[in-house]
Amino acid sequence: MTGPLPPEVSLSALGPRTRVGAGGQGTVYALTEDPRWVYKEYATRFVDDVDVTTLHRFVRLAADVGPDADALLGLAAWPTAIVRKEGVVRGFLMPRVPDRFRVRIQLPRGPDTVLAQVQYLLNSDDYLRDRGLHIDNRMRLELLRDTGEALTLLHRLGVCVGDLSPNNLLFSLDARPRCYFIDCDAMRLDGDSVLAQAETPEWHVPDADAEELATPATDAFKFGLLAVRLFAGDQQTRDPDAARRRLDRQLLTLAGRSLDPDRQRRPAPEQWLPTLDRSIHRTPPTPPVEPVAPPTEQEPPRRNATRPDPVRRIIPKPRVVSPQPAGRGWGLLVGAMVAIAVLVGLISANSDSSGTTSRTTLPTGFRWTAPPPSYPGLPMRNPDPLLPAGSSAGLPRYPGLPLPTRFDLEKLLPLTRACILSDVTVGPGLNRSSARTKAAVVTVGSFLCGLNIDAPRLVDRSKTQLARAGTLTGKGPFRVATIIGIRTAASGNPQVNVVFAPSGAGSSAGCWRSRLSLVKDGDGYDVGALSAPVRASCP
Repeated sequence: MTGPLPPEVSLSALGPRTRVGAGGQGTVYALTEDPRWVYKEYATRFVDDVDVTTLHRFVRLAADVGPDADALLGLAAWPTAIVRKEGVVRGFLMPRVPDRFRVRIQLPRGPDTVLAQVQYLLNSDDYLRDRGLHIDNRMRLELLRDTGEALTLLHRLGVCVGDLSPNNLLFSLDARPRCYFIDCDAMRLDGDSVLAQAETPEWHVPDADAEELATPATDAFKFGLLAVRLFAGDQQTRDPDAARRRLDRQLLTLAGRSLDPDRQRRPAPEQWLPTLDRSIHRTPPTPPVEPVAPPTEQEPPRRNATRPDPVRRIIPKPRVVSPQPAGRGWGLLVGAMVAIAVLVGLISANSDSSGTTSRTTLPTGFRWTAPPPSYPGLPMRNPDPLLPAGSSAGLPRYPGLPLPTRFDLEKLLPLTRACILSDVTVGPGLNRSSARTKAAVVTVGSFLCGLNIDAPRLVDRSKTQLARAGTLTGKGPFRVATIIGIRTAASGNPQVNVVFAPSGAGSSAGCWRSRLSLVKDGDGYDVGALSAPVRASCP
């Protein structure tokens, strides 16, 4: 295929293609008829997990950002068209990595041309010399500055890299050093992700359970980590002092602040740029040294030399026994209605002592007639010590525990109404008939009902989880929850991406998104934990 790309194309229209690489999520193919593009095809196990709506927004961004479109496509292999097969989204097209972001290096097996991943630069001078790579401090500074400038543009467009690591970042040392991002579908756009967020080992934020992934703050942390490791020549260090020999004092200070566990104290990459400019101006280039013969001995092992698979995924905390009883979906609603009916009968028994037929008027105007209650008398000679003393009529009396009145019922009925009028829908691209999707609908429905009555059900009752649930409750009530993505976590349990659409007086404007981590409960699931709610576009 040639010419401009439409937003969606059929897999059959791509023509012949050649496999050029593979990763944890899928396989990349070069197009024979149009070498400008490559096709990433998701592995079968990820097809149902893809958030198609968000992937559409990724594709539209490159066309909608105006003057920034060329800059975006110049710094990243950004998704440019969705590829479908028989109506199902199977992957997307993206630009082919420019040749200048490939490098010829000396490997133990011999010389080879490979993608210029930044991971090659995070090693000792001896390693770089043995691989035939020449990079001096000025080049490091210029590469770091270009990366900071690229992150500044992405953040302005609402994009967070998330899994910022030397495996997803390429370099070019021709003329002025430049950076180039790959695996862009793993990024986050305005709080939405195509697939669940993941992190490369040794490049994770300090506490991923307490801090939302793929935010400007996590990008700032990993940018500081990149600076330290680039100048320290070390793949794993988190100590800014390890880079003191090459990094000036002001940049060391910025690096230390970037690695602060408190995300509020981390400087944005944009704040690095003036200091980097001054440092570049003060640092002269260093001429390359004569290359030496490639080593014949086995290459020393290094961690993260290739992208780990699978990467560390966020797994719900071990289940905590919840004081709330189990129950989901319509079972909760039916139970509420039965409880109301029982309470009505008890009120009648408690308030009518005349022995005649009692009448109770419900708030709906329906009059319900109940026969007078009768109870068998309690045995008087051998009373059960576990029962309270009976009245003359034989009915136990519990002092201090008055039964609800008709006014209490009037408060309960709107709660039932909030559950009846809310709905759960399934977004496009998901298999609505699968058992996993059906189970997710039931569980999300129960959670939605709990949100609307200010009693969200959670297995994890930690302070962080209760705060997140409280935040989401405060954005409601919600008329509908749309499931836009389902994936299987490393634990084997589903993780469901849900967009909540508020309605009614007092609700917040716009929709809110959260990732619900489900845990097995008998034949169904409960919501174990949820990610911090973020604003999202409404489906």
